[in-house]
Amino acid sequence: MISKNSGKTSYNISGAKSEVKNGIRAYYAKDADGKYYYDPVNRQPFYLEGPPGIGKTELVRQIAEELGIGFVSFSVTHHTRNSIIGLPVIEDLENGEKYTEYTMSEVIAAVVRACDAGQKEGILLLDEFNCASDTIMPVMLAFLQTRNIGLYHLPDGWSLVLCGNPVEYNAAAKRFTPAITDRVRRMDILPDAADFFAYAEKKGYNHLVLEYLRLNPQNIYKVTNSKEHPETVTTRGWENLARTIDAYTAEGLELSRMTVLQFIKSVPIAEDFWNYYWLHHNSFSETALLKILDGEETPGLLERFNQNDRIFRESALDILEKGILRNVAYEQADKTSVKIGRVFAFLEKLNDAQSLREKFFFRVTENTELCNVVFKVKNDAYLQIARQMYGMAG
Repeated sequence: MISKNSGKTSYNISGAKSEVKNGIRAYYAKDADGKYYYDPVNRQPFYLEGPPGIGKTELVRQIAEELGIGFVSFSVTHHTRNSIIGLPVIEDLENGEKYTEYTMSEVIAAVVRACDAGQKEGILLLDEFNCASDTIMPVMLAFLQTRNIGLYHLPDGWSLVLCGNPVEYNAAAKRFTPAITDRVRRMDILPDAADFFAYAEKKGYNHLVLEYLRLNPQNIYKVTNSKEHPETVTTRGWENLARTIDAYTAEGLELSRMTVLQFIKSVPIAEDFWNYYWLHHNSFSETALLKILDGEETPGLLERFNQNDRIFRESALDILEKGILRNVAYEQADKTSVKIGRVFAFLEKLNDAQSLREKFFFRVTENTELCNVVFKVKNDAYLQIARQMYGMAG
């Protein structure tokens, strides 16, 4: 739940959720007279800082849902200064002087509307808080301290949660000053594979996405700011890809490598997933593999073999061997020999052709029926390897 990382005490998603949920429950606890134990102005906002796309916003949304309270979310960077602070309005004093007032902030107005709809208690989430512009930050600092934006007050039944990314992930992010740090309950959050799988299973992720990530948990999350090879692979990206695969499948649409790259923004990881997806979704394990015996080749199969996945290669060779054996007793020997030759020809195209051709050579050699065929017909590909290995004469 909690770990030490680079001198910081960090939470995983489930640990952070438990901590924030308990804190919000405490904020809304009441005494025998129905009064909050916490005066609203003393409810320090939670500040959740962690890499992008790990589920911080979803964490807070789930808490509100489970507690049966309202939820309003604003991204500080997606709104203008006027929408957050309010629009200036010129008013007249009785003595004829003029002064400027501001209309209600959209942030507070959204909460007021939720209250009017019956949600008297809730959570206001301000996302990307540490990316707020210098013109807005003084107002935000006052909001943390007084719960007011201008003349307008955050309803007493609502509490604040702030989210942000560390500065190493976002060039616009700023480190908090002591004045802000002192006014929030800071929690640093790190991605966690166990949390991801628990969430993904609950959401019913596409099974191929889940299976791939169970085999490659190191690919669940990877964000780098390298100028040459930037990568952005997040749990948000995997969730959106899983939904896309389900939708494409339902509509009979064909997923492509480029579609995967739109969500998984790392060429090596996207390629690796694509090969896995193609293998399973297009039945490489059976139908597509057996096309090799007919002299055909399914797109993507060569690339899949070149991934150097030992389990896949052994399974593929096993399927090809069984495919040849299936009709060996009923076919002419030369037809069976041609199929064997086609497998050798396909393996010749691979990066480590010699190694794989030798593996298939031993499979043929150790099978009496196939071995009789190659010697009867004098299969060129088989005999070529035999000569190389044993110096056999033609």
